Amino acid sequence: MPRRWTRAVACTASSASSADASVPSFAPIKDVAPNRLVVADVCGRELLPGFVHLPRLLPLGSQQALLDLAFQVAGASRAQGRSGGWYRQEAGERWSLNDGSKARFWDSISKFPQGFHELGQELARIAARDSKQLERPAAEFDPQVGALNYYTSQGRMGWHADDYNFAKKDRPIVMANLGDAADFGYKMRKNDPDQSVRLESGDVIVFGGQARDLVHAMLRVHPKTSPTELRSALSTAGEIGRVSITWRDVGPEDGLTFNSDERLGLVITENTLPRYLPKCSSVSGGSSCRGCGARKTMDAQYCQACWDVWQKR
Repeated sequence: MPRRWTRAVACTASSASSADASVPSFAPIKDVAPNRLVVADVCGRELLPGFVHLPRLLPLGSQQALLDLAFQVAGASRAQGRSGGWYRQEAGERWSLNDGSKARFWDSISKFPQGFHELGQELARIAARDSKQLERPAAEFDPQVGALNYYTSQGRMGWHADDYNFAKKDRPIVMANLGDAADFGYKMRKNDPDQSVRLESGDVIVFGGQARDLVHAMLRVHPKTSPTELRSALSTAGEIGRVSITWRDVGPEDGLTFNSDERLGLVITENTLPRYLPKCSSVSGGSSCRGCGARKTMDAQYCQACWDVWQKR
């Protein structure tokens, strides 16, 4: 079986009960039954066969708990003074989001607090009440990966369909939306007319069955539309930004053998995309390695170990 992740993590289990012992418990998720974290009487809308929108399914308390969870998990590396999660350490000890005006993160479900896995399953089951297309996929849904995306007011995501190495073909994709409202574009096939739905904080969308290959995009973030009660670690001038939390049923058997730190060059491995590899070999020192956080670097960005990995490609 191929490796799940290049860096060592506890990743063979897909249930929250076997989560990495180094991950702190998160009481608002861990100690509450999943069905207590949602609004019981929300009616979903099936926008396309197999694509369900559940408006305001998550009450404010759950929204804040999930926001805190996202910043805790995606900010863990920065708290330790090294690139990782949502953040890239630039030359001169500056920090930036790992993908321009947005930040992407995905990793094993074992990196998330207990209860996160079960909440994803509960959201899928709720969506299946409003779509027969989702009944079987939701019943079999066993999320193995958690994904966290952060968008500034300028953040966008182009039109795409999720590959099967990022979610199994016969499983749904479950997404919770937090913070600022956003326009989510969707269509069943790439040549179909564009459609969009505005997602507010607390909304949940689920797509699977006939809509598993939904072509979708994050078209626009509406700044300063987040509920005033919410607080965010990245809030500036009253703008929280948008956070999406996605549960994915996918594993090494599907070809996902790397996490976002590797893919986006926060840790340099054979899985790093070419555009994130070191650009030159001139020797200078004094700054932290963008790959692993070491102090001595070969090119003012990467240490010898990360540089060696790149040279072997």
